[in-house]
Amino acid sequence: MTSSLEQLIAAFDVAPLGADGMTYVAGPADGAGRNVVDGSQILAQSIVAAGKALPGRTVRSAHAVFAAAASPAHPLEFTVTPVRAGRSFASATVAARQGERTCVAATVLLDNPQPDIIRHDHPAGALAGPEAGPQAGPEAAHPATMPLSGRQLRIEGVRDHNSPDEVGPPVLDAWLCYDTVPGRDDLRRALLAQFTGHLSISTAMRAHAGIGTAQAHHTVSTAVMAIGVTFHEPVAWDGWIRYHHESTFAGAGMGYVRGQVLTRDGRLIASFTQDAMIRAFEPAGAAAAVAVESRLLARRGIRMTSPGRGNRSRPRPAGRRPD
Repeated sequence: MTSSLEQLIAAFDVAPLGADGMTYVAGPADGAGRNVVDGSQILAQSIVAAGKALPGRTVRSAHAVFAAAASPAHPLEFTVTPVRAGRSFASATVAARQGERTCVAATVLLDNPQPDIIRHDHPAGALAGPEAGPQAGPEAAHPATMPLSGRQLRIEGVRDHNSPDEVGPPVLDAWLCYDTVPGRDDLRRALLAQFTGHLSISTAMRAHAGIGTAQAHHTVSTAVMAIGVTFHEPVAWDGWIRYHHESTFAGAGMGYVRGQVLTRDGRLIASFTQDAMIRAFEPAGAAAAVAVESRLLARRGIRMTSPGRGNRSRPRPAGRRPD
């Protein structure tokens, strides 16, 4: 089963549930062949829910902790609880639940953008766009496959980001181009947030030979645990955008990545961070009891090696959370 961009954008647009204006619902999701909803999609839906509950303001940042896996077979309910709603700034918590279980808890900051007093941005990574020369940009990057029709994805200098044989600096630059960019500002922010969860674990693993996300949920237990995203004005673009990922730390069963989202001409439109679990588990351990349809499936031809000896001494997690 393959998701489409149209379905994804429709899933972001949560609907009111009841008359209080603080509760919203998203229907059963297309799991793209997996029995779990991506945590970054739930973050995106939380951003839209907060904006609808506190109208007239713009979401400037959102930070989510993924507490439990969400099933695509059941609706998700989003409860927005304002912390404070002033004349300019507002803040709220958003709880995403299935039944009595809280799957995601997010904190959202909103405000009314104001005229510049000062302005600068400092894009990270290699230069992109015309000033970088004819060899830079998406045309020179390698196509990558992820299950979403209506989106092109290319990765600079890396043919297979899942492979344990792909070794290099813990940096990945991904170019994305969507067939349709939403006209609504809140849905554009949701679309930017949705991809922040997809390549960070691969970025952290890239610095270590013999381990890659092809092994995820087979010999290595991985999960995105928290994402923070900050939007920079204006959140608008045409054509290709670049997600720059850099892992500055991995250890103690966790990996940390910071990233930036830039337009093709180098304008910074969002920044993000991610904390992820990267731990070993035995084939017969509790983590291996997760149904195979809830795991990221290894691509054919990728060898399934175990992580390095040092990883074997790490504690096994009791289960896994959404990727």
